[in-house]
Amino acid sequence: MALINIEYGSLASSKTLNDNFQYLDNRISSESDNHITDIASINSNIVSINNSISQFNEETNENVENINTKLEEISTSFEENGLYITLYKNDSSWYKEYFSDKEKKNRVWLEQGGILNNYNTLITFIKSFSGINYIFNAYAYTSTNSSTKHAMTVRSEKKINQISVIVGQSGVSGGTDGGYITDWYACGY
Repeated sequence: MALINIEYGSLASSKTLNDNFQYLDNRISSESDNHITDIASINSNIVSINNSISQFNEETNENVENINTKLEEISTSFEENGLYITLYKNDSSWYKEYFSDKEKKNRVWLEQGGILNNYNTLITFIKSFSGINYIFNAYAYTSTNSSTKHAMTVRSEKKINQISVIVGQSGVSGGTDGGYITDWYACGY
């Protein structure tokens, strides 16, 4: 059945009008069924997504619980061994302090390090050492061969809060042209 065109201004028979109304009613029902099917499909997708989100949340919560349990175990282990630790990290430097007391007033060891992109620089430590009897190491990586390490030399006297270094003075060919990335590490009291 198709919609019968009625010329403007003319009279249509009851049958023609009824057929047109029936056609329109059938089209509306068909479109309504299509929309109901689409809505059912969307609702089914929403249920699937909600189930996936619920499962993800459960797994995430379980993982967070596991991480918290491990952290608690580590914390308990440190406390049982008499060590309390403070950690800090930013983009290019870090430190790790070890304390013998829970209040973290009696530091027993300090480690710190970082990355430099300068061949001649003054390193200011994030945390000062208690004295100058700390160990300092620095290695330069050439920008063309990052797997090759070269020891650096310390250029000035150690201080409790800083040390001056220069790249290229101990086995690094190329001198001080600045083409190095440098890892440094210091530890002591």
